[in-house]
Amino acid sequence: MELNIHILMNELEHVSGYRGEQDYLDRKLSFYTLYQPGCVLRRDTLYLMESADQALDIPELESGTALLFLGGTEPLAGDFPYGCSWICMDGSLTADALLSRLEEIFEKYNRWEQGLSAVLSGERSIEALCRLSLPIFNSPVMVHNREYELMGYAEAGNASFSYSLLQEGTNYLDRNITDELFFRSDYLTTLEFVTPQYWSNEGEKFISIYSNIFDENGEYWGRIVIDGVNTTLTDGHLALLSVFTETVRALAVRHSGSRFNALEAFKNYALEYLRSPSEFDADKLLMAMRLAGWKRSGPFFCVCMELTETGQELHSAAYESVLFDHQLHGYLSLEYEDRLLLLCNLGLGLEGRDEECRRLAYIVRDNLFKSGISTEFSDFFQFPDYYRQAEAALYSGKECSSTQWLFKFEDYALHYVLNCGADTLPVRTLIPASILELIRYDRTHDTSYYKTLLNYIEFDSHTAKAIDDLYIHRNTFKSRMKKIRELLDMDLDSPQERLYLMLIFRILKRYPELAGEQEVVL
Repeated sequence: MELNIHILMNELEHVSGYRGEQDYLDRKLSFYTLYQPGCVLRRDTLYLMESADQALDIPELESGTALLFLGGTEPLAGDFPYGCSWICMDGSLTADALLSRLEEIFEKYNRWEQGLSAVLSGERSIEALCRLSLPIFNSPVMVHNREYELMGYAEAGNASFSYSLLQEGTNYLDRNITDELFFRSDYLTTLEFVTPQYWSNEGEKFISIYSNIFDENGEYWGRIVIDGVNTTLTDGHLALLSVFTETVRALAVRHSGSRFNALEAFKNYALEYLRSPSEFDADKLLMAMRLAGWKRSGPFFCVCMELTETGQELHSAAYESVLFDHQLHGYLSLEYEDRLLLLCNLGLGLEGRDEECRRLAYIVRDNLFKSGISTEFSDFFQFPDYYRQAEAALYSGKECSSTQWLFKFEDYALHYVLNCGADTLPVRTLIPASILELIRYDRTHDTSYYKTLLNYIEFDSHTAKAIDDLYIHRNTFKSRMKKIRELLDMDLDSPQERLYLMLIFRILKRYPELAGEQEVVL
C-alpha cells in the first residue's frame, strides 16, 4: 500500500489540523484501526483515537507513529515526539463514518496498485497506466520520451490540460508545452534528478510535478508531468509519483526493444554522408529519406548554428538537436563538430526561405545562438556543399557584424570571396540562387536574360556597349533589363552586387564544366 499521512489528509474532509514530520513521505500506511490500550504500535498502521489527550497518555508513543483524532482541540507540535504525525478532525464525523471513509480510501489505492501490476503483467500500454492513475492524482497526466514524443496521457472532466497536447498531425508535444518546458533553466538542469520534483512558476506557486524516467542502463528515457492547473498538487503526490514512475519505467524498458527508427536512421546516414560524400552508399540515405517522408528533389537550405559561450551554460548540441527535430516542422538536425546543422525542407509545406529565416531569428536571438544560412539548393545530396556555405556565412557574419545573430550567405558572399578566395567553397555554392533562377527561366521560356545580364555587368552598366555586343534594339534591351530586375533578388545599382556578379561570371568562365551543368551559354 502506497498511502502516507499526507495523502490521507488530502483525501479526507472535515480536517481541522495536521502535522507531517520529516520522513512521513517514506512511511507507507498499510492498515488502519481503532486504538486499543496496551497494543503494540506499528509504523505502518494508522491509529484512530477520540482526542489528542488520549494519545498523550500512551507511554510507548514514539517517533514514526501515525495518529488520527476524531475531534477535540488541535494538539501542539511539542506535545508529541519528533517524527510523530497526526491528523485532527473537526468532530463532525462519528467513528463509524470515519472508518467507512477510510475503508473507501484504502480500497481506492489498493485497486490502483493492483491495476498497475495488472498492466505490467499484461500487454497494456503507458496510455493505460495514465488513465488508471488519473483518479489518484486528480490532475491530467502525460508521459513523453527523450524525443518529446507523447507516449501516453490521460485527462477527464475537470482534470484536463488547458492547452493542446499534440502538434497537428504528429505524436510530438505541442509548442505550447515545449515553450514552457524547453526554454527554462530548471528543465535543463534537472534531467539527472532521480526523485520526483516540483515545477514552479515565477510566482513560486506549484504548477506541476514531474519525475524523470531512466532506462535499464541508467540513461535518461523521458519524463512524467502531472499538471496542477485544475487542482493543488501536494507533497503526498510525490510519493505516489515515485511508484508510478517505476511502473512506467518497467513498461518503457519492456517496449523499447530494437526497432527500426526512420528518423534516427535518416540522421545517422546523413551524418555519414556529410563526413564522406564520395564513399557513402547513397542508396541507404535515399531509403531513410523516403521512410522519413522526404524527397531527394525540392527546395532546401542549410543552417550552421553555433552555441555562444553564454548559451553553452544552458544548452547542449544534443538537447537542441532533439528540440529542432520535433518542434520545427520540415527540419532535420544533426550534431556536427560541436555545432548544429539544420536542414530545412521547404517542400514540406513551409512558406519559404525568407519566412523561415524570420522564424529562426527569434529562436537564435532568444537562445543566444549565432547562425549562418545557406542559399537554396534543389538536390538534397548537395547539402554537404551548402553546409560549408552556411559555415562560411557564419564565419563572415561574425567578422563583419558581430552584434547580429543570423547571417545569410548572400549578404556576406562578396566579403567571403575577397577574403578567403573562390576556391575554398564548391563553385556551385558561390552562384546566387536568383542567378540560377534566371538561368532556369531562360531554359523554360526560351529567353536570353542571363546573356543580357552578363553583358550588362561586363560592360559595367554601359548600355550602348552591351546593346552593340548583343545586336539588339535599345528598347528590347531596356525591356529585358526591366524583367531581369523583377526576377533577380539583387540590387543591380549596388557597386558591391555588380562586383560580386562580375566575379561569379568570371568563375563560370573559368569552370566551363559547371556552366555546362547549369546549361549556361557563355
